[in-house]
Amino acid sequence: MTEKVKKSIPWLLILTLIVLSCAMGFQLGVPKIKADTNTVTPTVTVGNAAPTVSNVNLTPHPIVVTENTTTTVTCTATLTDTNGGNDISSATATIYRSGVGSNCSADDNNCYKVASCTLGTASGNDRPATCTADIWFHAEPTDSGTYEGETWQCEVTAIDSQSATGSGTDSTPPELEAQNAITVTASINYGTLSPGATSSASEIITATTTGNAAVDVQLSGTDMTSTSTTSTIPVGQQEYALSSVEYGSGTDLSGTPAPLELESVKPTTHPSDQSDDIYWRIGIPSGQDPGTYTGTTTVDAIAD
Repeated sequence: MTEKVKKSIPWLLILTLIVLSCAMGFQLGVPKIKADTNTVTPTVTVGNAAPTVSNVNLTPHPIVVTENTTTTVTCTATLTDTNGGNDISSATATIYRSGVGSNCSADDNNCYKVASCTLGTASGNDRPATCTADIWFHAEPTDSGTYEGETWQCEVTAIDSQSATGSGTDSTPPELEAQNAITVTASINYGTLSPGATSSASEIITATTTGNAAVDVQLSGTDMTSTSTTSTIPVGQQEYALSSVEYGSGTDLSGTPAPLELESVKPTTHPSDQSDDIYWRIGIPSGQDPGTYTGTTTVDAIAD
């Protein structure tokens, strides 16, 4: 028995040494982890986005020109830039008859260039623009005549800080209406004539076309009266023609409007380059009371 115990001790010792060696080896073999902090720097480049244009609106609707002068038209639009509304630096516009296109050259008959539109305060990605132009009286109409079926259009172009551009046009553009208009000499002075006498030379009034269409006229008048007598000179004693003719060869003036066909066409510049002379003579009735007689002659523009 004693001998068996003695034989077992070396094995226990060996087993104990193996366990201790494994434990020590595990401790020696596992490295210690040291805490450390690292940083990463992200980088991105934001590209420039070209602006866009929407809600273009040209007013008034329709456009009605003003006789012998200009009419202001206004074109508004919403400019949008996804880099922010303040990235939009400027805007231009072209207001034009649709048939000539937005690349037209400046022409007071059909193409108006707005070099600088007014920019409003940006809100988010949007910025409003207002563009104005003064349209001359001879601008080409689109509601009738040669260009019937066309319209007047506005194209607005937005420009951003990187010179990128975007454009838009009015989706419901207006017509520009024809305007029949003339201005005439204010008076006809026949001078002093004896009873029974007729004009020895014609008096002239000039009818100048001051609208955007070729016109004819309607003429009418009243009897001539005097403050010094109750006598009158009948309206038909006056005659008119488109050239200087002897009294008796013209057309008698009447109290009823009568048409007279003129030769002028639509003006193309300002002041107007289209006018016609109308020649007048008068015959004084025999036995006419002396006095200064005045009357009214009406000259109305009508469509050619």
